[in-house]
Amino acid sequence: MKTVLFITWGCFGQQDMVQAFYKLGFKIATFPLKDRGYPKDKEKYSAELKKNIKESKADFVFSFNFFPIIAQACKEKNCKYMAWIYDSPHSNILYPEVLYETNYVFTFDSYMCNLLKNQGAETVYYAPLAANPQRLRAVSVSEEERKTYAAEVSFIGALYNEEHHFFERLCSKSDPYTIGYLQALIMAQTDIYGCDLMEKCLTKDIIAIIEQTMPYHTPEGFLAPASHIYSNYYLARKVASTERILMLQLLSESFETHLYTLNEDAVVGKAINRGIADYAQIMPKVVRCSKINMNPTLKSIHTGIPLRAMDIMGCGGFLLTNFQEDFFLHFEPDADFVYYTSFEEMLDKAGYYLAHEEERDRIRHSALEKVSREHTFEVRLNEMLQTMDKDDKTY
Repeated sequence: MKTVLFITWGCFGQQDMVQAFYKLGFKIATFPLKDRGYPKDKEKYSAELKKNIKESKADFVFSFNFFPIIAQACKEKNCKYMAWIYDSPHSNILYPEVLYETNYVFTFDSYMCNLLKNQGAETVYYAPLAANPQRLRAVSVSEEERKTYAAEVSFIGALYNEEHHFFERLCSKSDPYTIGYLQALIMAQTDIYGCDLMEKCLTKDIIAIIEQTMPYHTPEGFLAPASHIYSNYYLARKVASTERILMLQLLSESFETHLYTLNEDAVVGKAINRGIADYAQIMPKVVRCSKINMNPTLKSIHTGIPLRAMDIMGCGGFLLTNFQEDFFLHFEPDADFVYYTSFEEMLDKAGYYLAHEEERDRIRHSALEKVSREHTFEVRLNEMLQTMDKDDKTY
């Protein structure tokens, strides 16, 4: 029986992944992540991790997302490190430690996989995210809850309009010209899918001004330029905020629209703000009781299928999403999901599918069957293990 040392932290999918390891016959040892992967006493933490690798006799270490300090410890112990990225942006994947031969780093965004491979990162692979339909479908919904969560259109997610976000902080410190340039760039990128304007349009002069007001320190050997960091961390969330607010305003003018978000006081058009939806217990109920579930993707996810979309399909919900290239690698449009390329198209398709229940049901059932067959945690883990065994560089 093989042993995996599982790095634990407050990530989505942790129990689903643990279950998948058990189903595939693994013994699991655990080790906690500290201080988001940047412990105050790095040497002590690294020593404890290496001790656990040895004592557990781990065949490899696993974590959701990639952490340089774990990669370093694994390299020193000549132990394989499997990391599955589900966050975006995730700057850790651009650290030079990602180049270690002991790594097997899987990212759900094929764009990021190609970007890193072009930088010489042979240890990075593409692996879409997964869902656990069995768990999601097991969440019971009472008749009273069906009335509570019933909606024509629902969106579960952040609005990214809180003052502490990077763009707002940047505007509070920058000059009018720079603010105007960036605001124009954000508006140009809004409602454009499949094409990244922001990084290409950040000139050296603009970046120099941004760096003076909001410096972002990267280690030597970082695998991307400053334009990548500023477009994906500072601008992408502002674009997402703009898009999501416009989306909700437009949808709520024509359809009963429910919003589930962290900011319980947010007022967006005529959307009904229902506050936070607990991921494990409430989210599946909302998805199953909503006729249409929206997925406006964060712009830092260039081509990947977000976890939200996988969960919607894994719940048996109807998914209406913006265009994302990786969907077409795994799912069939208008058979498993429906996508839009503009707000106008979004409204047209929302209206059409609300009026055509049979087609809506056919699509959501097809998506559920495909996710249950091809995109479970067990299926994905098995694929990653096969990749690791095929391209093993440590033994």
